[in-house]
Amino acid sequence: MKKVSLITTLFLVSSNVLAASLKGTADALGQEAIKVGIALGVFAIVRAGIAIAQGKPDGGEQMTKAIFGTGCIMLVVTIISTLKTITQQGA
Repeated sequence: MKKVSLITTLFLVSSNVLAASLKGTADALGQEAIKVGIALGVFAIVRAGIAIAQGKPDGGEQMTKAIFGTGCIMLVVTIISTLKTITQQGA
């Protein structure tokens, strides 16, 4: 019986540690994903600029999509912080 209570106690105590570690890992992964997204967005803008310089008919459309995509990726941080603020005020 003591083993069961010891295991239960260890599980309950360590679950907070695992949750904090998991949240930290998710936050770090999110930050890296944003950096990769911005790098890909800049690459897309350069690629669209080359298409425009080559005179391709869909170069303007590519540039528009690249700029909007990169802008959305940059706004993700603001959107997430706004949602966190809203949810914290409601709790």
